[in-house]
Amino acid sequence: MPMTRLRARNFFINKAQHFESWSVYKRVILTGQVSLISLLVGVFYLCLDVFINHTYAVLYVYFIMITISLVSFFLNREGYHTLSKVLLLLNGNGAVFLTHEVEIPELATFIFFIPCILGSFTLFDYHERVRSYGFALLSIALFYISFYFDFDFLNDSMVNNEQSIELNFVMNFTITSLSCIFIISFLISINSKSEQALIDSSKELKFGKRRFELALRGSGAGIWDYNAVSDELYISKFLADMLGYKYELIQNISKEVFFEILHPDDVEAFLAHLEGHLAGKHPFKIECRLKRGDGSYIWILDSGQAQWSKKGKLLRMIGSMVNITERKESEKILHEQNLMLEKTNAELDRFVYSTSHDLRAPLSSMLGLINLAQLSDDPKEHKKLLSMMTDRIYTLNGFIGDIIDYSRNSRLKVAYEEIVLRDIVEESVENLRYFEQSELIDINYQNTDGIVFRGDRGRLKIVLNNMIANAIKYHNIDQDRPFVDISATCANGLVTIKVSDNGEGIESTYIEHIFDMFFRATEKSEGSGLGLYIAKEMVDKLHGKVEVQSEKGVGTTFTIILPAEPSQDSISKEPIA
Repeated sequence: MPMTRLRARNFFINKAQHFESWSVYKRVILTGQVSLISLLVGVFYLCLDVFINHTYAVLYVYFIMITISLVSFFLNREGYHTLSKVLLLLNGNGAVFLTHEVEIPELATFIFFIPCILGSFTLFDYHERVRSYGFALLSIALFYISFYFDFDFLNDSMVNNEQSIELNFVMNFTITSLSCIFIISFLISINSKSEQALIDSSKELKFGKRRFELALRGSGAGIWDYNAVSDELYISKFLADMLGYKYELIQNISKEVFFEILHPDDVEAFLAHLEGHLAGKHPFKIECRLKRGDGSYIWILDSGQAQWSKKGKLLRMIGSMVNITERKESEKILHEQNLMLEKTNAELDRFVYSTSHDLRAPLSSMLGLINLAQLSDDPKEHKKLLSMMTDRIYTLNGFIGDIIDYSRNSRLKVAYEEIVLRDIVEESVENLRYFEQSELIDINYQNTDGIVFRGDRGRLKIVLNNMIANAIKYHNIDQDRPFVDISATCANGLVTIKVSDNGEGIESTYIEHIFDMFFRATEKSEGSGLGLYIAKEMVDKLHGKVEVQSEKGVGTTFTIILPAEPSQDSISKEPIA
């Protein structure tokens, strides 16, 4: 039994798919059912008049009614639904009119006009309401015609005894009532179906809206809707929260207000993309920055689609915004890393080339001196050659020390600790006392007293060693008072250290290159060319900067500027090496 019902249900569903809607399909079914009911009513009254009332005055009416009902039924099955309905209503109204004309008023045959009126509004749907009103007016008109006029060419019925009148009246009332109940039940069924469809649609709409909101939240997208006619911009609550504004205060703002929160540097690009979309209908998608409620800026990916009128006038534009700040920051870090990688690769190439040359030079020189020593038996010459070998070893050792400093700076984290500047300066000066003629130079560092801050002691010592060593090496000893002056100040969270001398100075054409790897500003240079490069790299590692001022023949001043107290960002995130 359940299988039979399921098959029947599937059959009707398949049938309904061929019609515009469920309502149209149901009316087609009703038309067929009413055709059969009209046929059965005709047969019933035909039998009633022949076998009970023994009257034959309106038998032709019943035959016509039965015939047209059959025609209407088959027309409906063949797909001529409208024609079937028209014939059915004309058949019903005509049959009622004719029987009312020939029957006595006590039989109340006129009440059959009521099912005809109800049927005219039931068989046709809302879009065919003109037909419904037409047939309803036809039923009313036929009632008044039959009530006030008597047509002589129609024979009166012979139903005149009290028992037959009572029976016919009851039957007319019963059939009319059942017909009305049937029609009204159908209307209730259609209405119930429509209400359920509306309820289901409402539930689906709410569920779809909720699902859409969840999907948007999951994607991190906020919705905006710009009405070009009223110049009002709607912003969703999620987007308002993302931008850090109160939802109530940011509704229906104008486009001018939007451009006020757009980053000034992004306005030109934004307008260009917008114009390209509105004029050329290119896809609108741009990455730009918007000001949040707290004054900070976030990166957003803005995309949208415009809607135009038939004349090409902009009506509205709807789109979404996604917060891509984290992605942009990652891209920035990646870009910086790529730049640093390119720099490292370039420096590595130069480093390998220069290192091999600078390592070979003192080694080749030592081999030459060894060969000379082997050829000579003079002790004085041996002593001189050994002294020269020692100088080459010192040079080689210094170069290896520079390489080690460079390697450590690239790989070791910054070790922050408390630094007393005077102590580091004293250590550096003492380490450089062995330099040739350093005793002839007045090294003054009294202006470093009382400077205490936090930094990397090891790196700062290497930086000062390089600066002071250069000031001693490239000095002019022949002048009256050769000096190296080391001073420092601490103000506004910054420590400023200056190393000044009145030595040879640096030519202006070389100033911008002195911090380059393996650069030597003078032919007198015996170093590796790494000292100032390493010093600058270490200062950068400490989140500081180094500057130089020099004049040829007058002197040079190196200025080192460092933070007096490292920030949390400096501690947690090392500069990219």
